Parts: sequence; structure tokens; C-alpha cells
Amino acid sequence: MVVGGAPALVSQLVGHTNSVNRVILVPNDAALISVSDDRTLRVWIKRSSGDYWPSICQTLEWCVSALALENFHLFVGLESGAINHYKITEDLNRITLLRIYSSHQLRVSDLIYDSDRDWLLSVGKDKTFHWYTGETGRRLGSYVAGAWCLCLAFDRISNFAFIGDYSGGIHMVKLEEGEEFKFVTTLKGHAGSIRSLIWDEEKQILLSCSADKSIFIWEIGEGKGNAIQLNCHRERVNDIAYCAPSRLLLSFGVDKKMVAWNLRTERKPFALWQESNECQECRLPFFWNVQRIWQEKNVNFKRQHHCRRCGRAVCGECSPNESILPGYGFEYPVRVCKPCYQEIPEEELRSSTQTHSILIEPTCVDFDYSKKLMAVGASDNVIRLYDVAACL
Repeated sequence: MVVGGAPALVSQLVGHTNSVNRVILVPNDAALISVSDDRTLRVWIKRSSGDYWPSICQTLEWCVSALALENFHLFVGLESGAINHYKITEDLNRITLLRIYSSHQLRVSDLIYDSDRDWLLSVGKDKTFHWYTGETGRRLGSYVAGAWCLCLAFDRISNFAFIGDYSGGIHMVKLEEGEEFKFVTTLKGHAGSIRSLIWDEEKQILLSCSADKSIFIWEIGEGKGNAIQLNCHRERVNDIAYCAPSRLLLSFGVDKKMVAWNLRTERKPFALWQESNECQECRLPFFWNVQRIWQEKNVNFKRQHHCRRCGRAVCGECSPNESILPGYGFEYPVRVCKPCYQEIPEEELRSSTQTHSILIEPTCVDFDYSKKLMAVGASDNVIRLYDVAACL
């Protein structure tokens, strides 16, 4: 099944003078909150004219890099590593500073607040993940990664935290009651920094996007352990948004494209690349297999390639064809070996995605299914609101 139509531009919010780092659509209100490298925190409310105007514009001492909102508790991460905790009034016209967390040594990258446990979770470029109790502001625990920590997701049912880092790893940590935690594993598959993480509690899957231009679906629940790769963007994927009820994933890249992925479509895990000293189709040695070339007195310069469908190591002569492989997550032509090219069934060639040109380079995204509304911060410092009803 192919997903629906294109998003429709509803409004443009102009006011920030530097990169918009985070934007949040306020639940149950015609309003949104944004933060930027221009050091401002802004609350935008929809007026009777249909336009959005700031009801709050707070200038802080540092660039504002992260944002979390739940039950009118607003947490703001700063370039300095501090986190400001505000209480915002229900009419969204006033905020009160409640506490300042001296959290990280460098820029705060991402924040999550769990109001049920009263936990604040944060990651920063100082390579650390912290979690706090909101009642007293006391730090409950810390985890240190090997690279900048850039994004965060949290399973509120089982207390698993997922931490995406600059090297492409996703650290999985189990938070226990009190101050204990257990490191579980590191999910490896991306070849570039992790830009965004989303956890689907119902399906027990983790969604990730990366600077390596790819998106991964990690099937963690029920012990599956599968990793399904999605490829359509030609440049870095900056952010993703997910609609759980319709299982629609939206991805946004530096290539100024929005791709709508229907996750109801069954896809196969990507084939692991095999390594060999010879082509696994014609059995001729690759150029580095000097001993075999010398023994056979047959000088050749065969390079190693990989079939994206079966993962075998093959030479160029045995993989001259390219094909889209939507059934394996490839929406653009990729290399396939001769046997795979000849036996690709029709269902593996049937795409269930749509690509839309949005003419901007998105920096951050938020999505509200109940409103059928999407907010996109862009590199031109403008926030755009889209009606996505046609996409669902």
C-alpha cells in the first residue's frame, strides 16, 4: 500500500535569527514552543487571525539546544551544559524558573521528562547520559559513552534508555529503581552519527536516523533482534517523525526531501556483507589475493563489491546491474549480482513510500497526530507548519 499525498503548508513562523534546534507542538492547544541558537525560548500561540505570534520570548545567557515538555513542565537544555526547569501557565503566557540543573560539561543534546516517575533524562556532548529525580533535582545516575551523546529515546514501560552517539552506536541501558542501572548492549549498524531516535512502545521497535543517509528499524521486542535498513535520501537525514496509529514514518534530509514510509509494509532485514578473497559467483580471485594470482599466473584487477540483496562478495563483471529493492529498504537503484537480478520477484519491486520536495533543509521536526499537524524548523531560521492529513 502506498502512503497518501503531499503535506500542505499552513503557516510560517518568522522571528528566530539563528538555527532552530527544537520545536514542540503543545498538546491540546493551538500553540508550539521553539528554541534556537539565537539564545531565545519562544512560545507561539495561534491568534484569531490564524497567524502565530509569540506570547513568550525569553532570552537566555546561552544558546538553547534541547527541549522537553510534559504537563506544563518545560525543560530547556543549554550550550553551557545546564538545564533550566520552568513551569508554564496553562494559558501559555508566563513561565517561572523552578530549578537549574548543573548537568553536563558541554552542550545538552537531548532531553526527556517522564512525569509518572518524575525523572529527567539528558544527554550531552560531554559523552554522558544522566538521569535525575524532579522532586529534589538530585542526580540518580550516569552512564559514559565513548563519543558525543546526541539523542535519546526512553521506554517508559520497561525503563530502557537508548542513547545515540556521534560514532553511530546506540547504547541500550536499563534503568533500575533508585540509582542502579545495567548496560545491555550497543546497537551497531549506522556508519555515521545518530541524529534522532524514536521508541514505539506498542510495536517494541526503535527508529533511528543517521548522517550516513540511512534509517534503521530495530525490532527489539519479542527477542527478534532484526535490523531493517531504509534508504531513500541522498544526503544526511536530520530528523524523523512517527505516527504510531497509522504506522507512518516521515524522514527529513539535507537533500530537502521528506520521505513518507509505510511501516505496515513487510520488509526484510538488510543482508550482511560477506567477505571473501575471491568472487563468490565466478570464483576468480580479487586483486589483493596475490598468492592465488601468482599460482594461476592470471593477472587481474578484480575489485570486491557486494550484492545488496544477498550480501555476497562479487566482482564487477558478476554484478553489472542495478535495481531498486523496496522489499529490502532500498528506494533507489543499488548493485545486485546476476542471479539475484534475474530472480527478484515483483513484490520486492513494489514501493510503498512517497517522496516530497519541501525546498528547505529541516533541522528539527515535531508531529501531532490528533491535529494532523507537523512543525518543521529549518536552516533558514523559519518554522513551518504543515497539514499532513493527506499523508495519513
